[in-house]
Amino acid sequence: MWREIGMWILIPVVIFIFGRVWFHLVEGLLAKIRSLLNRNKEPPVWHTFEETDDDKRQ
Repeated sequence: MWREIGMWILIPVVIFIFGRVWFHLVEGLLAKIRSLLNRNKEPPVWHTFEETDDDKRQ
């Protein structure tokens, strides 16, 4: 009985671990492809705020 319960717990755990490894593998490959395609592009501007008087004093 305990062996059957262990097998039913082990199967989803193995599937979960495989899914995590697969996800990180695919994300790593996509990041590498993106970095190869976007070599010469400037990084995006994070904000468009103008400097205020308080910022200029510091």
